[in-house]
Amino acid sequence: MGVKDKLESVAISYGWNFVHARRDYQNLIDSTQFFADSIEGYEVGETFLFLDPIVRSGESEGLRYQGNFMVLTKSDLDDTYEGKHAKYVKPLIDIVMNEIKNKMRCEFPEITTWRSIEVINVFDFNADGLSVSFNLKG
Repeated sequence: MGVKDKLESVAISYGWNFVHARRDYQNLIDSTQFFADSIEGYEVGETFLFLDPIVRSGESEGLRYQGNFMVLTKSDLDDTYEGKHAKYVKPLIDIVMNEIKNKMRCEFPEITTWRSIEVINVFDFNADGLSVSFNLKG
């Protein structure tokens, strides 16, 4: 199973929506519109896993996969930074940094990088969560 398929399966197992596309599609405005269109009709509290394109490099002992994904929950614009962090970011930290990492380890036994950064209002559609960089060997 590839990285895309594995992360899509993980998203589905948590009841999240999954989107695989370039964030930089043409330019920032188009990118923001693309993501806004992707979540149109969804309510506050719904979570999405957005996967950027994956970089693959061949090595003598297999393939290395590098990339980034975001787990974002649609939030209320009126909430404070602290409120958004408590409701939408903090609950994702253990899921992303432990549970999802362990699920990925089943397919990709060598994880050399798994780093997250908290994001609040990263796009215009009021979503908060974590952005994760990964480097896997499978």
